[in-house]
Amino acid sequence: MSKATIRLAWRRIIDCRSTNSFEQKLFSVSFAEFGIQQQSFSKGQELYTWEAIRTTFPKSQQALPFKVSFALAGLIASLQNRIPGLQDNLGNEDIPFTQHRFGIVSSDVRDPSTHTISLTWITGDLTLHEVIGDQLLLSLQPPQTFQLKMQPGLSIISYVPSEHYARQPLSSLASL
Repeated sequence: MSKATIRLAWRRIIDCRSTNSFEQKLFSVSFAEFGIQQQSFSKGQELYTWEAIRTTFPKSQQALPFKVSFALAGLIASLQNRIPGLQDNLGNEDIPFTQHRFGIVSSDVRDPSTHTISLTWITGDLTLHEVIGDQLLLSLQPPQTFQLKMQPGLSIISYVPSEHYARQPLSSLASL
């Protein structure tokens, strides 16, 4: 019996200190593309930082990250819809994502060490069977389950109670 259908989001901050090879590639490609896009957005002005561009041109807040994200499309497609780095308790990285969101946290075309991006991976519907301490007992297709530890950057962004639990009086749900 399941408690709910949930969706998870896992946000990763990627910068020059990122150690896994996939994140290093994302960092390099996004920094290079930011440099290209910065030229068209700064329009000849001395706007070298992400902060300066978005302050001067408020429309760049959505447009510039959107354009930079095109350069990452091939890398993200290579993941075959599996969230990189998010492991279940057995060390498997088989948790699928249905969408992702890219963001630029900070950047300066003159200094790659300031370049910081975020990627938020969003799952499709997962069945939540139980919460055991800081562990979620989940399944994609029951009866196969897996456990996932709650951790920094991981959030439940959608929660729809199962019909069985939704029909129970609140006093009986407290014992679950």
